Amino acid sequence: MSELNDLYQEVILEHNKNPRNFREIESPDRIADGNNPLCGDAFGSM
Repeated sequence: MSELNDLYQEVILEHNKNPRNFREIESPDRIADGNNPLCGDAFGSM
């Protein structure tokens, strides 16, 4: 099981160093704004 944990840690660290699909889309055909009144989080396009 240790080998599996080592592989998992390696993958997590690599994704943290080189994130994928983390960018703003140039011409989106949909946008969404939202908020969570329970915790105050807000998200959406700006």
